[in-house]
Amino acid sequence: MSMTDYIDERYDDTFESVYTMLSDQVRRNQSEALRHIRQTLKSLYVRQGNDWTGRGAIGNASLDASVAAHEAVLAELTSS
Repeated sequence: MSMTDYIDERYDDTFESVYTMLSDQVRRNQSEALRHIRQTLKSLYVRQGNDWTGRGAIGNASLDASVAAHEAVLAELTSS
């Protein structure tokens, strides 16, 4: 397996697990999940910009996937 394949797999796995967790939260309590997602996204955006320690490609893939999953669920909640 190449490094690119591994990074892509890491991204996909992280996205899927975060998306599933957030979707479960939405089913249990939509308003609380919406508040949590918005707060978490603020923190994740800051983390994306603060890479002075060099988290590397694998760390970036995980962080980017987490952001994407939060944004996807948020978009689903706010578009309805």
